[in-house]
Order: sequence, then structure tokens, then C-alpha cells
Amino acid sequence: MTTIAPSATALVDLAVDAVVIGTMSGAEGVEVAPGAGALDEALGGRLVGVLTSLGATGRAGEVVQFATLGAVRAATVVAVGLGPSPAPADTRQAAPLDAEGLRRAAGT
Repeated sequence: MTTIAPSATALVDLAVDAVVIGTMSGAEGVEVAPGAGALDEALGGRLVGVLTSLGATGRAGEVVQFATLGAVRAATVVAVGLGPSPAPADTRQAAPLDAEGLRRAAGT
């Protein structure tokens, strides 16, 4: 049985089969939603490059997965497209993600 549970534990420390991250379509291609910085670091700063090589665009509803090859405890990363990257009104602060986009990405 599949169990899905939100966690405050860092993605790289979770003892799970898969971690799910959000992606967005930006002006220069796929972007990773906030919260996956430690995962990117564990992957040697190659997260966007891996997603791009797999054809990820961040388009709403898109799902891309790849093996972590032991870089983190989870065996697989599942990247879920959230749609266009929000443009922050104030460049010093990231814009919030659209709640409806997150709900649709979760499939509920």
C-alpha cells in the first residue's frame, strides 16, 4: 500500500522509497520549486540539469522521475510540474506558489 505523508525532515535524510519535488516552467526552462536545495546539493548541483536532460519543462501535471543512485537515502526523485513560475512582485522575496496549482499537482 502506498503511503504519502508530508514531513519537515530534510529530503536527503528521509528513509523513503521516493521524494516528491515541485518543478515550474520558467523563462529559461525548468525551475525547481523552493524546498529542494539540499537535494540539489546532494546531487552535486545537477538537479536542474538532470531534469532538463529527461525533458522536464515544469508544465502543470508533468511527472518526471529518476533514480538517485545513492546520492540520498530515497531511491527515486519524482518531480511534479506545477506550471509557470510566479513572477515575484519584489525580487528580494520569492512569490508564493498558487494553491490551486499545488492541489492539482497532488491529484486531489
